[in-house]
Amino acid sequence: MKTISAELAYFLRGRARQNLKLLLYYCGFLLLLILCYATLFRYLMLHLEGREFSFVAGVYWAITVMTTLGFGDITFHTDIGYVFATVVTISGVVFLLIILPFGLISLFLAPWIEQRLRYRPSFSLPPETSGHVLVFGVNPTARVLFRNLASRKIPFVVITDDYEESLRLEEEEDVRVVCGSPTDVKMLQKVRVDSARYIFANLSDTENTNLCLTIRSLCKTPIAAVVDEPEHIDLVRLSGADKAVPLQRIIGRYLGIRSTTCGALAHVIDSFGPLQIAEVPVHGSPFVDMTLEQARIRQQTGMTVIGIWDRGTFTVPERDTLLSPSSLVVLAGTHDQLRVMEELIGEQETDDLVFILGHGRIGCAAARFLDRKPVPYVLIDQEENPHCESHIAVLGDATNRHLLKKAGIDQAKGLIVTTNDDSTNIFLTLSSRNSNPHMRIVARANTEENVAQLYAAGADFVVSNASVGASILMNILESKESIFLTEGVTIFRRPVPTSVVGMSVNESRLRPRTGCSIVALEVEGEEPLAPSPETILRAGCSLVLIGSPEQEKKFGELFGPGGEGW
Repeated sequence: MKTISAELAYFLRGRARQNLKLLLYYCGFLLLLILCYATLFRYLMLHLEGREFSFVAGVYWAITVMTTLGFGDITFHTDIGYVFATVVTISGVVFLLIILPFGLISLFLAPWIEQRLRYRPSFSLPPETSGHVLVFGVNPTARVLFRNLASRKIPFVVITDDYEESLRLEEEEDVRVVCGSPTDVKMLQKVRVDSARYIFANLSDTENTNLCLTIRSLCKTPIAAVVDEPEHIDLVRLSGADKAVPLQRIIGRYLGIRSTTCGALAHVIDSFGPLQIAEVPVHGSPFVDMTLEQARIRQQTGMTVIGIWDRGTFTVPERDTLLSPSSLVVLAGTHDQLRVMEELIGEQETDDLVFILGHGRIGCAAARFLDRKPVPYVLIDQEENPHCESHIAVLGDATNRHLLKKAGIDQAKGLIVTTNDDSTNIFLTLSSRNSNPHMRIVARANTEENVAQLYAAGADFVVSNASVGASILMNILESKESIFLTEGVTIFRRPVPTSVVGMSVNESRLRPRTGCSIVALEVEGEEPLAPSPETILRAGCSLVLIGSPEQEKKFGELFGPGGEGW
């Protein structure tokens, strides 16, 4: 049954799907032709021969004549009627008995047979293959990773034991696939694991462990494994993985960081030594409706404003940038400077209350992060999480507004939406935004396709499982220290280009030329500092920059992938 459904699925994808539209248009044309003939039949019978027939009888006559069945139970007795019947018969032969079968064969049957005869999955790679990336396991994260690898022109091969999946990947996504068992030693030798650049294990924890042990018996190629359960990290590393990525815990941490709405220290994203990157909400602060120049954040705290978030849109700040209540300011500074900002805002973490809708792995990880701050929260789910004994959830349907109101959603300053269903997440985001317009909403997207819909529903931040996972794996592959801020924004390091050595930050015009903002300047043996516009760029220093992947690429095009003279 599975085989039949898989074969039928061929006609619903790729070029066959486009041809199916043509077939539907053609069938519509035939239906219209039959209806026209039925109408003309009734008219001619009534006015030429004085006989009246129903419309159904007209359709019946048109079909029998066009298909040349010719039952003879309804016939014309006049010359004009004979001519009309002849035209109907000839058109039926042409459109029904010649064009239709020929179209079905040429557009569907022949390509399907050819594809079945032509496609043979690869079971090995050429002996000279080297420097390639091997990806084990296909899911939304892997698919985003495929696109990232392809855009950087990094050769990669996907290993799967599913024939239909290998067929889909090669046909629809133009991905090179080798079909075979991931833990088969002979198969691993055939895909040249010993000469691969990197191996990404994206299977279940048990399969990843088996795969790592098998690969380690053959070679020392570096392995990065995605781990479902954080408690399995040590086991995966013991099995031979160089990097273990607890993706669910990382996503939970991102959601937790962005859900808190007060306290600068609660929003620390990451750090470069003593220099910390933080996001501070404008709502409830003294900066509401001020321009960046009027807010005087740098003068009062010593921190550098490196970006402004507003409902999913990241902009590089200018002096006249308006700080709206829905904005978040991205800052770079030391721990002491963050303390000063905290005092300036006048709120502490104890003033906060966060709702977490969904008690799965990611919801549990977010709650664990808020526990460490500590930030008070309310956890809601339809059923208990049998794998979590640390948190007690309010049992109920989060789509029920009465339940949320009773739980205190009106007092919440932050909300994390993290169910496994994107449609539910969109509904919960829209409903919660309507209930509490000033609440900070952070939503999880299980697939990239729903990121825009979640922002449209009112989310302040959307964290995509696929984008986070692919971004982390790409950073591991490229040995790049980079922070994942959100969709399409990264922080990365580059050496000071030789062409701007000796210039001030202002004179270098790095921001106008590349679109990237300087977060910090790192000097060997010294603590990183947030540079002012007058700071001189010296040789041997490193720049910590923030920008989109396109801006990072532009920086590389202007100054080289590692910076001029690196």
